[in-house]
Amino acid sequence: MPNRLISGEWEAAFLHLFRQAEAEFVIVSPFIGREPVEALRDAICRREQNEGIHIRCVVNCSSNHLLNGSVDSEAMALLAKDCPQADIFHLGGLHAKVYIADQKAALVTSANFTWSGWRRNREVGVWLEEPNMVREAYQWVSAIQEISTPLEEKDLSQLARLSGGLVKQQRHTLSEEQKAVAVSMQEILIRAHLRALQAERQTEKKAFKQFPSSTSENRIFASTILYLLQTQGPLTTRELHPLIQALHPELCDDTVERIINDVHFGRSYAVPSLYVTARRS
Repeated sequence: MPNRLISGEWEAAFLHLFRQAEAEFVIVSPFIGREPVEALRDAICRREQNEGIHIRCVVNCSSNHLLNGSVDSEAMALLAKDCPQADIFHLGGLHAKVYIADQKAALVTSANFTWSGWRRNREVGVWLEEPNMVREAYQWVSAIQEISTPLEEKDLSQLARLSGGLVKQQRHTLSEEQKAVAVSMQEILIRAHLRALQAERQTEKKAFKQFPSSTSENRIFASTILYLLQTQGPLTTRELHPLIQALHPELCDDTVERIINDVHFGRSYAVPSLYVTARRS
């Protein structure tokens, strides 16, 4: 299938892309649903001799997406459980949809990895096989993965448990109980952020707990600032602020007081000091 425009038959296009994967399949989609995940499991995870197939999935697991059903946390938990080679990442503010098989074929589209994206919505996309274009798409995915948060199976199981019994509503109409659940979801994502930072420090002799909690947040934001400066060019602190908040809404929610492991994370964050940290890194 050469480079071409695709405007229909999405399920067939995705299944064809699944069949191209022999070593790795990449999913970048803000929303993810049960039906496409089950199709992926049938096509790849349950394939004979599938041990070597690595699945990378970047999704927007913000609490409002989990609570309104745009992101099916149970489906992600199943993917992590049934596909041992699956790595799942969270990135707030994600809107792009990119799917790649073995760096030899890619689908860049408006279609989410959901039932609606496959069968109901009016979508359009481009199927790519030209090596340089596929390589550029793959490099872009690698760049956003660097600022994403890896989620373990236990994180996904906790998110599935929290969101499973709730009525799907928009966040501004949530009950007090549901708002509390949203805060719990944010805490799971923050813990995942901190765990990733702790893993980075395992090569250092000092214990992670000896570092101030503010340093942990600074490292998260510093890597994000560097990514934004590299991809968008020079930006002022005022311009950086909303971009960072869009990528890490669970860390930058000024309406929520977060207390994790008796550490107060507060209701806001300070970009100016983080910009200095990023410049000195």
